[in-house]
Amino acid sequence: MAGRERLMELDPHSVRRAHDQLCQSDLAVFTRGAFRQLHDEPYEDNWHIHAICHRVGKMFDGKHRRSIISMPPRTMKSFIGSVCAPAWILGRNPSAKIICASYAQDLSANFAFEMRRLMQTDYYRRVFPNTHLDPKKTSTEEVRTTRGGYRLSTSVGGTLTGRGGDFIIIDDPIKAKDAYSEVARDGAYDWYRNTVTSRLNNPKTGRILVIAQRLHMEDLPGRLLDAGGWDELVLPLVVDREQYIEVAPMRQVERPAGNILHDARFSDETISRLRAEMGEQDFEAQYNQRPLPPGGAIFKLAWLQRFDERPPPYQVQGIFQSWDTAYELNDHNDYSVCSTWALSGKKCYLLDIYRERLSFPELEKAVLALRAKWCADLVIVEKAGAGISLYQNLRFQRHNWIYDLKPVGSKQDRASQQSPKLERGEIWVPRQAPWLKAFEDELASFPHARHDDQVDSIVQFLAAVDTGRLLTEADFAKRR
Repeated sequence: MAGRERLMELDPHSVRRAHDQLCQSDLAVFTRGAFRQLHDEPYEDNWHIHAICHRVGKMFDGKHRRSIISMPPRTMKSFIGSVCAPAWILGRNPSAKIICASYAQDLSANFAFEMRRLMQTDYYRRVFPNTHLDPKKTSTEEVRTTRGGYRLSTSVGGTLTGRGGDFIIIDDPIKAKDAYSEVARDGAYDWYRNTVTSRLNNPKTGRILVIAQRLHMEDLPGRLLDAGGWDELVLPLVVDREQYIEVAPMRQVERPAGNILHDARFSDETISRLRAEMGEQDFEAQYNQRPLPPGGAIFKLAWLQRFDERPPPYQVQGIFQSWDTAYELNDHNDYSVCSTWALSGKKCYLLDIYRERLSFPELEKAVLALRAKWCADLVIVEKAGAGISLYQNLRFQRHNWIYDLKPVGSKQDRASQQSPKLERGEIWVPRQAPWLKAFEDELASFPHARHDDQVDSIVQFLAAVDTGRLLTEADFAKRR
């Protein structure tokens, strides 16, 4: 009671001043106030809004320079990414140069209009008293400040000749109806490579944010993630496994399996109706951020078992590594992958995935380094392509722990033969690992994924288990 009375005694101006300062430092708090300025309906706060805003805040502070946020439609994506975030950035730095792009110019211009409306409110002027619009240099495509900062609107595919940005925000690069158009997908990616990457005022410090619903395995977010170098925040409507999301410094939200992103807006009935109306493929892509290949997949993620801690040494019969190498010795475009396993009875524990583009000399060094790191008893390579040369080189150096395995049948046939092991619950993966999502995405999408090197590596290991010779070969290698 004393606390409430004390709060009532506070000077209203002091309370407002404290709130304004919080808006300046916290995009989520600013977004709540901005929504109330521009919309009549009640604001529905939810943890995912704080997660998105926290990620944008980290970009502003320079902690992330390339970020992708994948999230369902109608969950405040564009309001935060294309309206509030650029207004907040200009509030904190009136000279900031921001480029915002969407799949259509009129859509991007409409977001600019909404941002201009926001910046003209008493609320914004009070929170950011040092940021002022320049009425002489404001147009449909561009909102400028008196300090030389701006928000420039363009479309994906549009030209940006002579213009640069400190921040580039790409909000939904293609329309949902164009998801299956290879021309549209390639156009967005070519525009990014040929236009966007050269528009950063300072390539070293410039930041790029892509905020979108996933539409296809080879949409812009998918291709950028495949190229590497991006931080990703994935917000499925319904999670199929436990997820931890950072919503503030030193604060996470736990999402148990089956959790709905925003249950105040999406009920089980609503989700079932959406799934039925859209079909499994489009729903999984747009709402659950997991694009599926046409025709389904061989492996189901639900079959994977999860572990928090590795099995104790006394339960492990051996540590094994399986290498899927780029096929040609001089192939710099394909990945080489090493999966590291602990074998415990019929249980196979996946401990690590290493995935890099390597020249042959680098590949040989990586094999030696990873074998030493994990104290692997046996290292398996494919008796084909670069694997043959790798095996011969290492055996010539008297490394007895190298073991070659000849593949039999097509990749898809070999994977289908090992699928029952997953279905029986014999394959265990860590609950959390930095490589886990990329591995799961490839596994769930096989055989239609853009890459299949990780799947090839695990299938090769499981095929080696089937030979019944792993433990014997490992023991023999130690005695030679």
